[in-house]
Amino acid sequence: MQRRVFLSAAAGGLAAPLALRTALAWPDQPLHMVVPFTPGTGPDMIGRFLAEKLNAKLGQPVVVDNVAGASGNIGSQQVARAKPDGLTIFATSASSVATRLTT
Repeated sequence: MQRRVFLSAAAGGLAAPLALRTALAWPDQPLHMVVPFTPGTGPDMIGRFLAEKLNAKLGQPVVVDNVAGASGNIGSQQVARAKPDGLTIFATSASSVATRLTT
């Protein structure tokens, strides 16, 4: 029984660096940052600033996509329908995703 425990621990120890290397390799493709406002607005400038910082930190390009229209709903839908691979970021203001309840 001890031999099996030792062999499984040794196999796990050998596989750990490979798993860590794979986890640290994210992202392996360019990131897409969707900003649901026109270029030159405040949220767009903040999104581009964040994209520049992320590019330097992650080592991958961050592409800013301005998808304006319908008070941010078109950009929100694009992000909601994006492939769930973790490569799409949504940069918006709180007013475009918050719902106000009135009494």
